[in-house]
Amino acid sequence: MAVCCDNRSGAVADYIPELTRVDPEGYGLSLCMHDGHIYSRGDAGTKFTIQSVSKPLTYAFALTRLGFAETDDKIGVEPSGEAFNQVSVDDRRRPKNPMINAGAILAASLLLPPVRDIGPGLVDTVFEEVTAFYSACAGRRLSLDVDVWHSEAATGARNRAIAYMLDSFGVIDSDPEAALDLYLRQCSLQVTTDDLAVIGATFANGGANPRTGRQVLAPEVAQRVLSVMTTCGMYDGAGDWVTSVGLPAKSGVGGGILAILPGQLGIGVYSPRLDQHGNSARGIETCRHLSTDLGLHMFNLTRESRVTIRAVRDISEFSVGEDWGERERGYLRTCRDRVRVYELQGDLTFSGAESAMRRLESDLDDFEVAIVDISRIGIVDPVARTMLLSIKHTLDERGGRGMLVDPDGVVRRSVERHRNDEILPDLAAPEAFRGLDPTLPHVHTSLLDAVADAEAFQLKRRYGGGEMFGPG
Repeated sequence: MAVCCDNRSGAVADYIPELTRVDPEGYGLSLCMHDGHIYSRGDAGTKFTIQSVSKPLTYAFALTRLGFAETDDKIGVEPSGEAFNQVSVDDRRRPKNPMINAGAILAASLLLPPVRDIGPGLVDTVFEEVTAFYSACAGRRLSLDVDVWHSEAATGARNRAIAYMLDSFGVIDSDPEAALDLYLRQCSLQVTTDDLAVIGATFANGGANPRTGRQVLAPEVAQRVLSVMTTCGMYDGAGDWVTSVGLPAKSGVGGGILAILPGQLGIGVYSPRLDQHGNSARGIETCRHLSTDLGLHMFNLTRESRVTIRAVRDISEFSVGEDWGERERGYLRTCRDRVRVYELQGDLTFSGAESAMRRLESDLDDFEVAIVDISRIGIVDPVARTMLLSIKHTLDERGGRGMLVDPDGVVRRSVERHRNDEILPDLAAPEAFRGLDPTLPHVHTSLLDAVADAEAFQLKRRYGGGEMFGPG
Protein backbone atom coordinates (compact mmCIF):
# COMPACT_ATOMS: atom_id res chain seq x y z
CA MET A 1 0.00 0.00 0.00
CA ALA A 2 2.82 2.40 0.82
CA VAL A 3 3.95 2.37 -2.82
CA CYS A 4 0.52 3.50 -4.01
CA CYS A 5 -0.35 6.05 -1.29
CA ASP A 6 1.13 8.95 -3.24
CA ASN A 7 -1.15 8.31 -6.22
CA ARG A 8 -3.78 11.04 -5.98
CA SER A 9 -4.85 10.99 -9.60
CA GLY A 10 -8.50 10.91 -10.62
CA ALA A 11 -11.56 12.31 -8.89
CA VAL A 12 -14.53 11.00 -6.91
CA ALA A 13 -17.74 10.29 -8.85
CA ASP A 14 -19.76 13.50 -9.11
CA TYR A 15 -22.85 12.37 -11.03
CA ILE A 16 -24.26 10.81 -7.86
CA PRO A 17 -24.39 13.73 -5.39
CA GLU A 18 -24.11 11.58 -2.27
CA LEU A 19 -20.83 10.05 -3.48
CA THR A 20 -19.17 13.48 -3.56
CA ARG A 21 -19.33 13.51 0.25
CA VAL A 22 -16.84 10.66 0.71
CA ASP A 23 -13.27 11.23 1.87
CA PRO A 24 -11.14 11.13 -1.30
CA GLU A 25 -8.15 9.98 0.78
CA GLY A 26 -9.85 6.75 1.89
CA TYR A 27 -7.69 3.71 1.13
CA GLY A 28 -8.23 0.15 2.30
CA LEU A 29 -6.97 -3.26 1.23
CA SER A 30 -7.98 -6.79 2.25
CA LEU A 31 -6.95 -10.28 1.14
CA CYS A 32 -9.00 -13.34 2.09
CA MET A 33 -7.19 -16.64 1.66
CA HIS A 34 -8.85 -19.88 0.54
CA ASP A 35 -9.14 -20.99 4.18
CA GLY A 36 -10.83 -17.76 5.28
CA HIS A 37 -7.84 -16.02 6.89
CA ILE A 38 -8.01 -12.26 6.22
CA TYR A 39 -5.17 -9.75 5.92
CA SER A 40 -6.35 -6.13 6.19
CA ARG A 41 -4.59 -2.79 5.88
CA GLY A 42 -5.62 0.86 5.91
CA ASP A 43 -9.31 1.74 5.89
CA ALA A 44 -10.43 -1.87 5.63
CA GLY A 45 -13.30 -1.23 8.04
CA THR A 46 -14.66 1.80 6.19
CA LYS A 47 -18.10 1.21 4.68
CA PHE A 48 -18.79 2.32 1.11
CA THR A 49 -21.48 1.46 -1.41
CA ILE A 50 -20.80 -1.56 -3.55
CA GLN A 51 -22.07 0.07 -6.76
CA SER A 52 -21.12 -1.90 -9.89
CA VAL A 53 -19.20 -4.52 -7.92
CA SER A 54 -22.75 -5.81 -7.31
CA LYS A 55 -23.11 -6.82 -10.96
CA PRO A 56 -21.36 -10.22 -10.82
CA LEU A 57 -23.34 -11.06 -7.68
CA THR A 58 -26.73 -10.34 -9.21
CA TYR A 59 -25.67 -12.17 -12.36
CA ALA A 60 -24.73 -15.18 -10.21
CA PHE A 61 -28.09 -14.96 -8.43
CA ALA A 62 -29.93 -14.86 -11.77
CA LEU A 63 -27.99 -17.87 -13.05
CA THR A 64 -28.82 -19.72 -9.84
CA ARG A 65 -32.52 -18.83 -9.98
CA LEU A 66 -33.22 -19.16 -13.70
CA GLY A 67 -30.46 -21.43 -14.98
CA PHE A 68 -27.97 -20.83 -17.77
CA ALA A 69 -30.25 -21.22 -20.77
CA GLU A 70 -32.90 -18.71 -19.69
CA THR A 71 -30.30 -16.18 -18.50
CA ASP A 72 -28.25 -16.53 -21.70
CA ASP A 73 -31.39 -15.95 -23.73
CA LYS A 74 -31.59 -12.46 -22.22
CA ILE A 75 -27.95 -11.42 -21.59
CA GLY A 76 -24.85 -12.07 -23.69
CA VAL A 77 -21.31 -12.71 -22.47
CA GLU A 78 -19.24 -10.75 -25.00
CA PRO A 79 -17.01 -7.77 -24.10
CA SER A 80 -18.58 -4.52 -25.22
CA GLY A 81 -15.38 -2.50 -25.59
CA GLU A 82 -17.40 0.52 -24.47
CA ALA A 83 -17.94 2.52 -21.30
CA PHE A 84 -20.06 1.00 -18.52
CA ASN A 85 -23.05 3.30 -19.14
CA GLN A 86 -23.39 2.78 -22.90
CA VAL A 87 -26.40 1.01 -24.37
CA SER A 88 -24.48 -1.94 -25.81
CA VAL A 89 -26.64 -4.67 -27.35
CA ASP A 90 -25.95 -7.46 -29.81
CA ASP A 91 -27.83 -8.35 -32.98
CA ARG A 92 -30.50 -10.04 -30.85
CA ARG A 93 -30.86 -6.80 -28.87
CA ARG A 94 -29.54 -8.45 -25.74
CA PRO A 95 -27.15 -6.46 -23.56
CA LYS A 96 -23.68 -7.63 -24.56
CA ASN A 97 -22.75 -8.73 -21.03
CA PRO A 98 -23.97 -8.46 -17.42
CA MET A 99 -21.09 -6.22 -16.27
CA ILE A 100 -22.28 -3.08 -18.05
CA ASN A 101 -25.29 -1.12 -16.78
CA ALA A 102 -27.64 -2.39 -19.48
CA GLY A 103 -26.85 -6.02 -18.65
CA ALA A 104 -27.02 -5.41 -14.90
CA ILE A 105 -30.42 -3.71 -15.09
CA LEU A 106 -31.72 -6.58 -17.18
CA ALA A 107 -30.24 -9.11 -14.73
CA ALA A 108 -32.13 -7.36 -11.92
CA SER A 109 -35.33 -7.52 -13.97
CA LEU A 110 -34.94 -11.31 -14.30
CA LEU A 111 -35.33 -11.63 -10.53
CA LEU A 112 -38.76 -9.96 -10.70
CA PRO A 113 -41.97 -11.63 -11.89
CA PRO A 114 -42.55 -11.24 -15.66
CA VAL A 115 -45.52 -8.91 -15.17
CA ARG A 116 -45.92 -5.18 -15.72
CA ASP A 117 -47.81 -4.38 -12.54
CA ILE A 118 -45.20 -4.60 -9.78
CA GLY A 119 -45.72 -2.68 -6.56
CA PRO A 120 -43.00 -1.45 -4.17
CA GLY A 121 -43.84 -4.24 -1.71
CA LEU A 122 -42.79 -6.89 -4.21
CA VAL A 123 -39.57 -5.03 -4.97
CA ASP A 124 -38.93 -4.97 -1.21
CA THR A 125 -39.34 -8.74 -1.05
CA VAL A 126 -37.00 -9.42 -3.96
CA PHE A 127 -34.44 -6.94 -2.64
CA GLU A 128 -34.44 -8.78 0.68
CA GLU A 129 -33.64 -11.99 -1.21
CA VAL A 130 -30.84 -10.22 -3.09
CA THR A 131 -29.46 -8.82 0.17
CA ALA A 132 -29.55 -12.27 1.76
CA PHE A 133 -27.58 -13.70 -1.18
CA TYR A 134 -24.97 -10.93 -1.08
CA SER A 135 -24.70 -11.34 2.70
CA ALA A 136 -24.15 -15.10 2.37
CA CYS A 137 -21.28 -14.41 -0.02
CA ALA A 138 -19.77 -11.82 2.35
CA GLY A 139 -20.29 -13.90 5.48
CA ARG A 140 -22.16 -11.17 7.35
CA ARG A 141 -25.40 -9.22 7.06
CA LEU A 142 -25.10 -6.24 4.68
CA SER A 143 -27.20 -3.09 4.94
CA LEU A 144 -28.58 -0.44 2.57
CA ASP A 145 -27.28 3.12 2.40
CA VAL A 146 -30.65 4.81 2.02
CA ASP A 147 -29.18 8.23 1.27
CA VAL A 148 -27.13 6.92 -1.68
CA TRP A 149 -30.12 4.95 -2.98
CA HIS A 150 -32.32 8.05 -2.96
CA SER A 151 -29.54 10.16 -4.47
CA GLU A 152 -29.09 7.71 -7.35
CA ALA A 153 -32.84 7.46 -7.92
CA ALA A 154 -33.14 11.25 -8.11
CA THR A 155 -30.29 11.72 -10.59
CA GLY A 156 -30.24 8.46 -12.55
CA ALA A 157 -31.61 9.78 -15.83
CA ARG A 158 -29.14 7.80 -17.94
CA ASN A 159 -29.90 4.51 -16.20
CA ARG A 160 -33.61 5.23 -16.54
CA ALA A 161 -33.07 5.84 -20.26
CA ILE A 162 -31.20 2.51 -20.53
CA ALA A 163 -34.05 0.67 -18.78
CA TYR A 164 -36.69 2.12 -21.11
CA MET A 165 -34.49 1.56 -24.16
CA LEU A 166 -34.29 -2.13 -23.24
CA ASP A 167 -38.03 -2.12 -22.68
CA SER A 168 -38.53 -0.67 -26.16
CA PHE A 169 -36.44 -3.54 -27.54
CA GLY A 170 -38.84 -5.99 -25.90
CA VAL A 171 -36.21 -7.68 -23.72
CA ILE A 172 -37.53 -6.61 -20.29
CA ASP A 173 -40.54 -8.69 -19.28
CA SER A 174 -41.23 -6.86 -16.00
CA ASP A 175 -41.83 -3.22 -15.09
CA PRO A 176 -38.72 -1.21 -16.12
CA GLU A 177 -39.18 1.15 -13.16
CA ALA A 178 -39.23 -1.78 -10.76
CA ALA A 179 -36.14 -3.27 -12.42
CA LEU A 180 -34.34 0.07 -12.15
CA ASP A 181 -35.35 0.46 -8.49
CA LEU A 182 -34.03 -3.01 -7.65
CA TYR A 183 -30.78 -2.28 -9.49
CA LEU A 184 -30.21 1.03 -7.68
CA ARG A 185 -30.88 -0.61 -4.33
CA GLN A 186 -28.36 -3.37 -4.95
CA CYS A 187 -25.77 -0.75 -5.92
CA SER A 188 -26.41 1.07 -2.62
CA LEU A 189 -25.58 -1.85 -0.32
CA GLN A 190 -22.70 -1.05 2.02
CA VAL A 191 -19.54 -3.15 2.12
CA THR A 192 -15.97 -2.99 3.40
CA THR A 193 -12.82 -4.26 1.74
CA ASP A 194 -13.00 -7.25 4.10
CA ASP A 195 -16.46 -8.00 2.69
CA LEU A 196 -15.22 -7.79 -0.90
CA ALA A 197 -12.26 -10.04 -0.11
CA VAL A 198 -14.53 -12.69 1.43
CA ILE A 199 -16.93 -12.44 -1.52
CA GLY A 200 -13.94 -12.94 -3.81
CA ALA A 201 -12.73 -15.94 -1.83
CA THR A 202 -16.24 -17.42 -1.99
CA PHE A 203 -16.13 -17.32 -5.78
CA ALA A 204 -12.49 -18.48 -5.77
CA ASN A 205 -13.58 -21.52 -3.73
CA GLY A 206 -16.23 -22.55 -6.24
CA GLY A 207 -19.08 -20.90 -4.32
CA ALA A 208 -18.16 -22.05 -0.80
CA ASN A 209 -17.71 -19.23 1.71
CA PRO A 210 -14.41 -19.98 3.50
CA ARG A 211 -15.48 -18.10 6.64
CA THR A 212 -18.86 -19.77 7.17
CA GLY A 213 -18.38 -23.03 5.30
CA ARG A 214 -21.69 -22.47 3.51
CA GLN A 215 -22.02 -23.44 -0.17
CA VAL A 216 -23.60 -20.22 -1.42
CA LEU A 217 -23.66 -20.99 -5.14
CA ALA A 218 -22.85 -23.88 -7.43
CA PRO A 219 -19.28 -24.30 -8.72
CA GLU A 220 -20.46 -24.05 -12.32
CA VAL A 221 -22.09 -20.68 -11.56
CA ALA A 222 -18.88 -19.42 -9.94
CA GLN A 223 -16.92 -20.58 -12.99
CA ARG A 224 -19.24 -18.76 -15.39
CA VAL A 225 -19.16 -15.54 -13.39
CA LEU A 226 -15.37 -15.58 -13.10
CA SER A 227 -15.10 -16.11 -16.86
CA VAL A 228 -17.30 -13.10 -17.62
CA MET A 229 -15.50 -10.98 -15.04
CA THR A 230 -12.20 -11.79 -16.75
CA THR A 231 -13.29 -10.52 -20.14
CA CYS A 232 -15.82 -7.85 -19.20
CA GLY A 233 -15.36 -6.79 -15.59
CA MET A 234 -13.13 -3.77 -16.18
CA TYR A 235 -15.18 -2.35 -19.07
CA ASP A 236 -13.17 -0.80 -21.92
CA GLY A 237 -9.97 -1.31 -19.91
CA ALA A 238 -10.48 -5.08 -19.65
CA GLY A 239 -7.76 -6.06 -22.14
CA ASP A 240 -5.05 -4.06 -20.44
CA TRP A 241 -6.22 -5.38 -17.06
CA VAL A 242 -6.08 -9.04 -18.08
CA THR A 243 -2.62 -8.76 -19.58
CA SER A 244 -1.04 -6.71 -16.78
CA VAL A 245 -2.96 -7.90 -13.69
CA GLY A 246 -4.46 -11.19 -14.85
CA LEU A 247 -7.28 -11.57 -12.31
CA PRO A 248 -11.05 -11.76 -12.78
CA ALA A 249 -12.23 -8.44 -11.36
CA LYS A 250 -15.04 -5.92 -11.05
CA SER A 251 -14.85 -2.24 -10.18
CA GLY A 252 -17.44 0.21 -8.89
CA VAL A 253 -17.76 3.99 -8.96
CA GLY A 254 -17.90 3.95 -5.18
CA GLY A 255 -14.15 3.28 -5.30
CA GLY A 256 -14.22 -0.46 -4.71
CA ILE A 257 -12.46 -3.18 -6.69
CA LEU A 258 -13.07 -6.90 -6.28
CA ALA A 259 -10.36 -9.18 -7.71
CA ILE A 260 -10.13 -12.96 -7.52
CA LEU A 261 -7.42 -15.55 -8.00
CA PRO A 262 -9.41 -18.76 -8.67
CA GLY A 263 -8.73 -21.50 -6.16
CA GLN A 264 -6.62 -19.26 -3.93
CA LEU A 265 -7.89 -15.91 -2.69
CA GLY A 266 -10.10 -12.83 -2.97
CA ILE A 267 -8.97 -9.19 -2.92
CA GLY A 268 -10.92 -6.11 -1.88
CA VAL A 269 -9.57 -2.59 -2.48
CA TYR A 270 -11.15 0.78 -1.71
CA SER A 271 -10.03 4.21 -2.89
CA PRO A 272 -12.68 6.57 -4.27
CA ARG A 273 -10.76 8.61 -6.82
CA LEU A 274 -11.65 7.24 -10.27
CA ASP A 275 -9.72 7.16 -13.55
CA GLN A 276 -11.13 7.89 -17.00
CA HIS A 277 -12.69 4.40 -17.19
CA GLY A 278 -14.59 4.82 -13.92
CA ASN A 279 -12.21 2.52 -12.01
CA SER A 280 -10.42 3.37 -8.77
CA ALA A 281 -7.08 4.88 -9.84
CA ARG A 282 -5.22 3.87 -6.71
CA GLY A 283 -7.08 0.55 -6.63
CA ILE A 284 -5.89 -0.30 -10.12
CA GLU A 285 -2.29 0.47 -9.19
CA THR A 286 -2.61 -1.56 -5.99
CA CYS A 287 -3.86 -4.60 -7.87
CA ARG A 288 -1.02 -4.29 -10.40
CA HIS A 289 1.51 -4.35 -7.58
CA LEU A 290 -0.19 -7.28 -5.84
CA SER A 291 -0.24 -9.28 -9.06
CA THR A 292 3.41 -8.57 -9.85
CA ASP A 293 4.91 -8.63 -6.36
CA LEU A 294 3.02 -11.71 -5.17
CA GLY A 295 2.93 -13.59 -8.47
CA LEU A 296 -0.88 -13.66 -8.60
CA HIS A 297 -1.45 -13.52 -12.37
CA MET A 298 -3.89 -16.35 -13.12
CA PHE A 299 -1.73 -17.48 -16.03
CA ASN A 300 1.30 -17.89 -13.79
CA LEU A 301 2.38 -21.27 -15.12
CA THR A 302 2.75 -23.29 -11.95
CA ARG A 303 0.62 -26.16 -10.75
CA GLU A 304 -1.20 -24.76 -7.74
CA SER A 305 -1.39 -27.15 -4.79
CA ARG A 306 -3.65 -26.06 -1.96
CA VAL A 307 -2.52 -28.82 0.41
CA THR A 308 1.07 -27.60 0.73
CA ILE A 309 1.91 -29.08 4.14
CA ARG A 310 2.17 -32.83 3.73
CA ALA A 311 3.11 -33.62 7.32
CA VAL A 312 4.23 -31.98 10.56
CA ARG A 313 6.12 -33.98 13.17
CA ASP A 314 8.82 -33.78 15.81
CA ILE A 315 12.01 -35.81 15.78
CA SER A 316 10.77 -38.33 18.31
CA GLU A 317 9.62 -40.27 15.26
CA PHE A 318 13.20 -40.63 13.98
CA SER A 319 15.35 -43.54 15.08
CA VAL A 320 18.80 -42.89 16.54
CA GLY A 321 21.49 -43.81 14.04
CA GLU A 322 24.49 -46.00 14.84
CA ASP A 323 26.86 -43.14 14.01
CA TRP A 324 25.36 -40.83 16.62
CA GLY A 325 27.63 -39.82 19.49
CA GLU A 326 26.73 -39.44 23.15
CA ARG A 327 26.22 -35.68 22.81
CA GLU A 328 23.61 -36.17 20.07
CA ARG A 329 21.94 -39.04 21.91
CA GLY A 330 21.77 -36.99 25.11
CA TYR A 331 20.32 -34.02 23.28
CA LEU A 332 17.63 -36.08 21.60
CA ARG A 333 16.62 -37.69 24.90
CA THR A 334 15.81 -34.27 26.35
CA CYS A 335 14.93 -32.03 23.41
CA ARG A 336 13.12 -34.20 20.87
CA ASP A 337 9.94 -32.12 21.19
CA ARG A 338 11.80 -28.86 20.53
CA VAL A 339 12.59 -29.78 16.92
CA ARG A 340 9.73 -29.60 14.42
CA VAL A 341 9.82 -30.98 10.88
CA TYR A 342 7.52 -29.51 8.20
CA GLU A 343 7.24 -31.51 4.99
CA LEU A 344 5.89 -29.52 2.04
CA GLN A 345 4.62 -30.78 -1.30
CA GLY A 346 3.37 -29.59 -4.67
CA ASP A 347 4.32 -26.33 -6.37
CA LEU A 348 4.92 -23.43 -4.02
CA THR A 349 3.18 -20.20 -5.00
CA PHE A 350 2.12 -17.25 -2.84
CA SER A 351 -1.07 -18.85 -1.54
CA GLY A 352 0.56 -22.13 -0.57
CA ALA A 353 3.60 -20.44 0.97
CA GLU A 354 1.37 -18.07 2.95
CA SER A 355 -0.60 -20.97 4.37
CA ALA A 356 2.54 -22.89 5.31
CA MET A 357 4.28 -19.87 6.85
CA ARG A 358 1.16 -18.97 8.85
CA ARG A 359 1.07 -22.51 10.24
CA LEU A 360 4.76 -22.38 11.14
CA GLU A 361 4.43 -18.96 12.81
CA SER A 362 1.47 -20.17 14.86
CA ASP A 363 3.70 -22.98 16.19
CA LEU A 364 6.69 -20.80 17.12
CA ASP A 365 6.16 -21.19 20.86
CA ASP A 366 6.28 -24.98 20.50
CA PHE A 367 9.76 -25.46 19.03
CA GLU A 368 13.24 -23.97 18.83
CA VAL A 369 14.48 -25.60 15.64
CA ALA A 370 12.48 -25.82 12.40
CA ILE A 371 13.36 -28.20 9.59
CA VAL A 372 11.47 -27.38 6.38
CA ASP A 373 11.63 -30.28 3.92
CA ILE A 374 10.90 -29.23 0.33
CA SER A 375 12.14 -32.43 -1.29
CA ARG A 376 8.62 -32.95 -2.71
CA ILE A 377 8.32 -29.40 -4.07
CA GLY A 378 8.51 -29.11 -7.86
CA ILE A 379 8.46 -25.35 -8.44
CA VAL A 380 9.13 -22.44 -6.09
CA ASP A 381 8.13 -19.06 -7.54
CA PRO A 382 10.10 -15.94 -6.53
CA VAL A 383 7.55 -14.70 -3.98
CA ALA A 384 7.20 -18.09 -2.31
CA ARG A 385 11.00 -18.45 -2.23
CA THR A 386 11.36 -15.12 -0.42
CA MET A 387 8.65 -16.11 2.06
CA LEU A 388 10.33 -19.46 2.61
CA LEU A 389 13.70 -17.89 3.32
CA SER A 390 12.08 -15.39 5.69
CA ILE A 391 11.69 -18.27 8.17
CA LYS A 392 15.37 -17.85 8.99
CA HIS A 393 14.89 -14.22 9.98
CA THR A 394 11.83 -15.02 12.06
CA LEU A 395 13.64 -17.78 13.91
CA ASP A 396 16.79 -15.68 14.35
CA GLU A 397 14.77 -12.96 16.05
CA ARG A 398 13.47 -15.52 18.54
CA GLY A 399 16.84 -17.16 19.16
CA GLY A 400 15.94 -20.29 17.19
CA ARG A 401 17.46 -22.07 14.22
CA GLY A 402 16.17 -23.13 10.82
CA MET A 403 17.16 -25.73 8.26
CA LEU A 404 15.98 -26.09 4.68
CA VAL A 405 16.07 -29.61 3.24
CA ASP A 406 16.45 -29.03 -0.49
CA PRO A 407 18.07 -32.15 -1.99
CA ASP A 408 17.27 -31.13 -5.57
CA GLY A 409 18.51 -27.57 -5.16
CA VAL A 410 15.12 -26.05 -6.04
CA VAL A 411 15.61 -22.95 -3.90
CA ARG A 412 19.28 -22.61 -4.83
CA ARG A 413 18.39 -22.55 -8.53
CA SER A 414 15.53 -20.15 -7.90
CA VAL A 415 17.84 -17.76 -6.03
CA GLU A 416 20.37 -17.80 -8.84
CA ARG A 417 17.72 -17.40 -11.52
CA HIS A 418 16.06 -14.42 -9.87
CA ARG A 419 18.94 -12.85 -7.98
CA ASN A 420 18.99 -9.79 -10.25
CA ASP A 421 15.25 -9.33 -10.63
CA GLU A 422 14.34 -5.66 -10.94
CA ILE A 423 10.62 -6.06 -10.28
CA LEU A 424 10.98 -8.26 -7.21
CA PRO A 425 14.48 -8.11 -5.73
CA ASP A 426 15.12 -11.05 -3.45
CA LEU A 427 16.00 -9.17 -0.29
CA ALA A 428 15.76 -12.29 1.83
CA ALA A 429 17.94 -14.51 -0.34
CA PRO A 430 21.14 -15.70 1.33
CA GLU A 431 24.48 -14.87 -0.19
CA ALA A 432 25.61 -18.45 0.24
CA PHE A 433 24.30 -21.78 1.48
CA ARG A 434 26.03 -24.26 3.72
CA GLY A 435 25.73 -27.70 2.14
CA LEU A 436 25.84 -30.63 4.53
CA ASP A 437 26.51 -33.48 2.14
CA PRO A 438 25.22 -32.99 -1.42
CA THR A 439 26.85 -36.22 -2.55
CA LEU A 440 24.49 -38.51 -0.66
CA PRO A 441 22.46 -40.62 -3.13
CA HIS A 442 19.11 -40.18 -1.38
CA VAL A 443 17.39 -38.30 1.43
CA HIS A 444 18.36 -39.51 4.90
CA THR A 445 16.22 -39.05 7.99
CA SER A 446 19.01 -39.01 10.56
CA LEU A 447 19.87 -35.97 12.64
CA LEU A 448 23.52 -35.40 13.48
CA ASP A 449 25.78 -33.07 15.36
CA ALA A 450 23.08 -31.46 17.55
CA VAL A 451 24.55 -29.20 20.20
CA ALA A 452 22.72 -27.53 23.07
CA ASP A 453 23.89 -25.24 25.87
CA ALA A 454 22.36 -22.95 28.46
CA GLU A 455 21.56 -20.12 26.04
CA ALA A 456 20.97 -21.59 22.59
CA PHE A 457 21.61 -24.61 20.47
CA GLN A 458 22.42 -25.44 16.87
CA LEU A 459 21.23 -28.36 14.86
CA LYS A 460 22.65 -29.84 11.71
CA ARG A 461 21.04 -32.66 9.79
CA ARG A 462 22.72 -35.12 7.46
CA TYR A 463 19.82 -35.06 5.07
CA GLY A 464 20.78 -35.70 1.42
CA GLY A 465 21.51 -32.27 -0.04
CA GLY A 466 20.14 -30.53 3.04
CA GLU A 467 21.17 -26.88 3.45
CA MET A 468 21.02 -24.42 6.32
CA PHE A 469 18.84 -21.35 5.93
CA GLY A 470 20.85 -18.24 5.35
CA PRO A 471 24.56 -17.58 5.03
CA GLY A 472 27.00 -19.80 6.85
